[in-house]
Amino acid sequence: MSQKKLTTDVVVIGAGIAGLWLHHRLNQMGFHALLLENKTIGNAQTLSSQGIIHGGAKYALNGILSKATHAIGDMPARWQACLAGTGDIDLTPVKVLADHQLMWSKEQLSSKMVSFFASKALSSRMQSVPKSDQPTLFQDPNFKGALYRLEEPVLDISTVLTTLAQPWQERILKIDTLSWQQTNQHVQSILINGDIEINAQQFVLTAGEGNQTLLDDLGIKRPAMQRRPLQMVMCKAKEPAHSLPAIYAHSLGSGSKPIATITSHLNDDGNIVWYIGGNIAEQGVGKPFLEQCSDAHDLLLDILPWFSLPDLEWATHNINRAEPKQSALSRPDTAFVESKNNIHIAWPTKLALAPDLADKIIEKLKYSSLVAEKHKEVTGLTKAEISPTLWDSKFK
Repeated sequence: MSQKKLTTDVVVIGAGIAGLWLHHRLNQMGFHALLLENKTIGNAQTLSSQGIIHGGAKYALNGILSKATHAIGDMPARWQACLAGTGDIDLTPVKVLADHQLMWSKEQLSSKMVSFFASKALSSRMQSVPKSDQPTLFQDPNFKGALYRLEEPVLDISTVLTTLAQPWQERILKIDTLSWQQTNQHVQSILINGDIEINAQQFVLTAGEGNQTLLDDLGIKRPAMQRRPLQMVMCKAKEPAHSLPAIYAHSLGSGSKPIATITSHLNDDGNIVWYIGGNIAEQGVGKPFLEQCSDAHDLLLDILPWFSLPDLEWATHNINRAEPKQSALSRPDTAFVESKNNIHIAWPTKLALAPDLADKIIEKLKYSSLVAEKHKEVTGLTKAEISPTLWDSKFK
């Protein structure tokens, strides 16, 4: 069988937010980079995210500015610059679902204390919302809690993916198989689909959970990967005429994590879907579908007691957060990259940290003496496509 040969400066494997952001940056900088994906663009963790560009508020509910809070604190402003067309990447076509989030406490004093201490720790990023400025959902006189505004935008992730992919879509390839050609842990080339050889100077792994298989195939034991599972919940009104109101907010209890994080998304019939994460998603891992939905329904009644819920249709979504391994499966604080010769293993750990991860990888590549060379454009190969959204696929 004849073998087709391609050349590029950098091969990036995995077309989630990390791979797309890095791929866009590299090509924009004048390098030739190919992005490889064995499924669809954004298919796993990226499109399973809630689209929140976190700024650290949820990590400071105990009033202490943690390492995670410092690491992610500048990300909303950095994304906002891109959304305005003045940042590293022009994201002006991206749909912004909300330019800020809310955080509300229940009536109990302990819940109010959590939000108070968080606001003091993050006074520049978290402001109390006067009653007159509160959204309709919280204008109800029976709402007795505290309400804060977080300067953290919520984005429509499918439009983020499209915006990042579109300028360089000819360099984003759908592949079926991949094997490595290496000498002494230095990768010379890869073989895709059994008969296409790609030679490159550097190789970057941004495949999220898929990094594990790539590392196994390379014989690399460190860095190790961990999986932290979630069972997210979705609900929408059975009758679109009684659609749920749009909400982008964290509900606080007395603990150091939100009881629930709710974002709102339009599915293909124009109905609003509430996508619910937080403690309910972490504690719901392994629960049967009906039990998880019942728990979520009870939770909504508890945190929104003044709001009359319509008849709801439910769905759940299981996803693993793939990250560099930590002690006791704790959450990593920062974006992560580690290099093994010309192989760079990366996890953003959070959607918001994708720009920071790209910076770190680009520095590694520069240190590896990456040079922009001339390459023929790729023709005749299948291009990867954007994944459908959860709200359109889960309620079919």
